Amino acid sequence: MSLNAALAHQRRAALCLVSTACVVCIWLLCGTTGQAEEGTATVEIASTPPVERLRPNADLAHVTFAPLLHGKPLSQGHLKLQLTAPPRTKVLSTGFPWVEGTPLLVLDSAFRDGTFTLQYLFPIRGTYTFDLEITPVPGSPAFPPARLRKTVHISEDPAVVRNAWLLVVGLFVLGGVAGVVFARSATARERLLSLAIVALLGLCGGMLAPARTVAADTGQHTGTAADAAGVRQVVPGDAGWELEVHASPMPATVGHLVQLTVWLRKDGAVFPGLMEVSLAAVNQEHAETVLGAHIRAPQGQTSQSLQIYDGAPHTITVVARPVDGEATPVLPLTAVLSLDVVALHPPLAVQIRMMAILLGILVAGMVVGFCVPRTYREQAGA
Repeated sequence: MSLNAALAHQRRAALCLVSTACVVCIWLLCGTTGQAEEGTATVEIASTPPVERLRPNADLAHVTFAPLLHGKPLSQGHLKLQLTAPPRTKVLSTGFPWVEGTPLLVLDSAFRDGTFTLQYLFPIRGTYTFDLEITPVPGSPAFPPARLRKTVHISEDPAVVRNAWLLVVGLFVLGGVAGVVFARSATARERLLSLAIVALLGLCGGMLAPARTVAADTGQHTGTAADAAGVRQVVPGDAGWELEVHASPMPATVGHLVQLTVWLRKDGAVFPGLMEVSLAAVNQEHAETVLGAHIRAPQGQTSQSLQIYDGAPHTITVVARPVDGEATPVLPLTAVLSLDVVALHPPLAVQIRMMAILLGILVAGMVVGFCVPRTYREQAGA
C-alpha cells in the first residue's frame, strides 16, 4: 500500500470515529432531555367562568390548578403559588393603579386530591402571572422540584369600554360645538376663547389641588409599632383545642401584602398532624367575596399572604380543623378578623395623564369645529 493510500485510509477511519461519536452524543443528549421533560411536573390551569369571559372586579373566578407528572394527574404533592398583577400601563390607567405590577397572593399548600382550587376576584384588566413551585411529599411519586410560570389574560369589562367611548365621543362633540361657535365671529371667538382659557385653568387647578393635598398620603403607609404588631385573635375550643390567627401589618395598605399566620394547638402545643384551613376574604362595602381557598398544612401552623386592593373594610374568616392524627372528630374552630384598609388616591402622574388625554380630545373637537365651517364658507364664496 502506498503512503497516500494509507493516509487516506486513516482519514476515513478518523471521520467514521468522529461521526459515530457525534451520533452517540446526540442520542444520549436527546434521551436525557426526554427523560428530564417526562420526569418534570407541570400544571394545567382552568377557570370557571372561562378566562375569556371574566370581567375584572366583577366576576368571582373558580381557578383550578391540576399538577401533572408524565402527563398524568399527580395525586399528592406540595404547591406554592404567587399571583402578580399586570404591569403598569403606559397610556390608560386601570381602576386600581397602585395594584399594577404588585404581588396579590402568596399561597402555600399540600394537595391530596390531585387539584388545588382557588376562588379569586381579579381586580384589573391585563395579563396576570402565576409563579408556581411543585415539590414532592412523603407518599407521593418521586420527581424533581419544578418551578413554572403561567400567564392568564383578563380583558376589560365591555360596559367599561362602552362608557369610555361614550365619554370620548361626548367630549369630541362638545369641542366641535365650541369650535363652530368660535368660527362664527371674531368678537365671539375672542370672548369665548378667553372664557375657555379661564375655565380650563380653573379646571386644571381644581383637579390638581386635591392631588397635591393628598400627595403625602399616596406613598407607602408608615405605621406605628402597634400597626407593625398587627392583630391577633385566639379562639378556644373543646378538649384543649385552640386556634390562633395573626394578621400583620395593620392597617392593610393597597399595594402591599398582609401576612396571615395560623396556629392550631392541642393542650398548648402545636398540632403535629395535617391541618386543613379555609380562608375567605369579604369586601364589606360591596358584600362580595374577593378570595376563597382551602389550605392543607402538613403541621398545625401555616402562613399565607394576600393583598387587599380595595380601600374598604374587609373581613377575613379562618376555619381550621385537624385532618388526621385524631381518633375522635374535632369540631372546626373559626376566627373572624376585621381589617381596616388604607385607601390610596391615584398617583399624581396618572391623574395628569388622564386629564391631558381628555383635554386633548376636547381640543381636537374644537379644532375640527373651528376649521370645517370656515373651509366650507370659503369654498361656497369661491
